[in-house]
Amino acid sequence: MSRTFPVLWTMGEDPVTGMLRLEQGRITLVARERTLSFPVDVVSQIEVLREPAQRLRRMPVIALEMSSGASVRIASLGGPGSMHELAVAIGERRDQPMPSGA
Repeated sequence: MSRTFPVLWTMGEDPVTGMLRLEQGRITLVARERTLSFPVDVVSQIEVLREPAQRLRRMPVIALEMSSGASVRIASLGGPGSMHELAVAIGERRDQPMPSGA
């Protein structure tokens, strides 16, 4: 089952607005001129970051740390409760409990 979420995301560059699509075994981030897709099992850590310096445009983020050392930060644009819903959905795909602080 595929799910999509409106998000703001970055991988060390300027944040871009787009969609996060969760599919069986894959996370795909899509923006107008950029796409990032990776298997869920390369995500080694999921963390919710709320400190002001860690936020994207003042919004708390979900940080996905990859086994390669790369990091993706994602802010949910879906309204109240959507960051929690997104964190839970990613955690379920990884068969791990919800990240603390979500």
